[in-house]
Amino acid sequence: MLLQPPGLPGLLPRTLPHWPYATALDQALGDRGVPPGTVRLNLGARPDELMRIRLGWDVSRCVGPGGIHLLWDEETGWAYAYVGPGYSIPRGPVTSLRRVYATPKAVAAAADSLVHTGWPPAEVHEEEWPQAGAVRDAIDACRPR
Repeated sequence: MLLQPPGLPGLLPRTLPHWPYATALDQALGDRGVPPGTVRLNLGARPDELMRIRLGWDVSRCVGPGGIHLLWDEETGWAYAYVGPGYSIPRGPVTSLRRVYATPKAVAAAADSLVHTGWPPAEVHEEEWPQAGAVRDAIDACRPR
């Protein structure tokens, strides 16, 4: 369950335009039995910064020799990396998640595969999350002008 995000004093979840996507992801991951150990959201406060979400599972929860990060940004969607003390090995996009705003259920399936096998799933997911348009609009409205 996601709590009040850390950051600037008084920062409320509703001020993060991609918070609804993060909470939907958190719910789907919990329902699938693979809740992340860490969740980070980047606000992208400058016009050249992207909104980002990073979900992390440490080595104690993963099958491989290290942990896993699932990384999302508003332009390219989902990627993953193997991580450990002092290293991060980017592995590229999660090719099974074909949409920037993949459904939370599809993201949870990808996380489950990465955590339990060390590999992303082969099954392709084309569906877009139904609330994606509202989050895109919120991100656009949040951008400094």
